[in-house]
Amino acid sequence: MSIVTIEHRTKHVRVHVIEPQELFVSSLTEVFRDLGLAVDRFSGEPNFRQLLEEPPDLIFIDVDFSSQEPLKFITLLRTLLPKALIAVYTSMRSAEWAKASHFSGANAVLTKAADRDEIVAGLRQMIDTGEFTDVRLRA
Repeated sequence: MSIVTIEHRTKHVRVHVIEPQELFVSSLTEVFRDLGLAVDRFSGEPNFRQLLEEPPDLIFIDVDFSSQEPLKFITLLRTLLPKALIAVYTSMRSAEWAKASHFSGANAVLTKAADRDEIVAGLRQMIDTGEFTDVRLRA
């Protein structure tokens, strides 16, 4: 898999967040603001036509409440958006699940056990280096 690096300091980065729970939209907006990024689009479920017409540079997905099977969903996103950074937000905390997510195409796996600063740091590492990132997999 190729590594994608986004030069967010020199160009606009298109960020799409798929978060089925509207309750978390404002806190996720703040997380991306801490990164110096604005969220271009929020959605509760993926609109694949829209993703293809206006592909994001970074896609953040909460896989716990999506109607899609998580690993198949990640694989589909990677297939449709080969250049995008994909950050997966989940309550699943096993290293095996994170490994499967990376194999499916995720650049980062961020667990819901992580605090805001850890999520920001994990996203920043993913954006700046393009390296795979796992945040708070163990208790």
